[in-house]
Amino acid sequence: MVIVFGAGFAFLGVGSGGLDLGQMIRDTFGSKGSSGVPSVSAALKRTHEHPRDPAAWKSYADALEKKGRTNEAIGALENYTRLKPKDVPQLNRLGRLEYSQADASAAVAQAAYAQQQSVYASSTFGPSQSSKLGQALGQDPITQALSTKVSTSAQDATTKYSTASRKAVVTFQQVAKVAPGADSYFNLAQAAEHFQNNKVALGAYRSLLKYESDAGTKARIRAKIAQLEAALKKAGG
Repeated sequence: MVIVFGAGFAFLGVGSGGLDLGQMIRDTFGSKGSSGVPSVSAALKRTHEHPRDPAAWKSYADALEKKGRTNEAIGALENYTRLKPKDVPQLNRLGRLEYSQADASAAVAQAAYAQQQSVYASSTFGPSQSSKLGQALGQDPITQALSTKVSTSAQDATTKYSTASRKAVVTFQQVAKVAPGADSYFNLAQAAEHFQNNKVALGAYRSLLKYESDAGTKARIRAKIAQLEAALKKAGG
């Protein structure tokens, strides 16, 4: 299995006279440094003492993200956004982390599948398992163990990719619901297309079209809409 992504963040172009897409991407997906971030242990203690305090969960997420502990930071931000479901900047931040997590998992899965193919290829140089010699010798236990390990790794990474990519799209849908506008629909459309959710991407691009006034950008959006409509029709969706 090979995980293939859709288009990236550039199809509309920057400087077209319409949306400032480059800045939008940097604001939404770019990491910003944090000052005065507490230690992970201190922030965690505060969440235990004040589990219903959104600020405690945000501080914990800040501390975890600063340490590069993305998975845990996502969990902390999920708790925060449950308590503050209309905090658009933090919802965008959560979506960015989920997006990053999905891409990282995809890279791991692709590497594991490539390694899996190498293991299978190396086993073809031995006697066929259907031959008498192959049946007598059995499968090489080292190859079998490696194959099982690689297969498990690939499946785990694929599951993590599916979960994180789905969550990212749902998070950006929440942003668009809370704060409908060019920024939110653009981010939703691009994330959905990136993760091959063409139906959601199509709806987001249609909504984005209502907020755009630049003729050139509108033409590009319409072209993207036509492309997605054709893809969905071909897939029977």
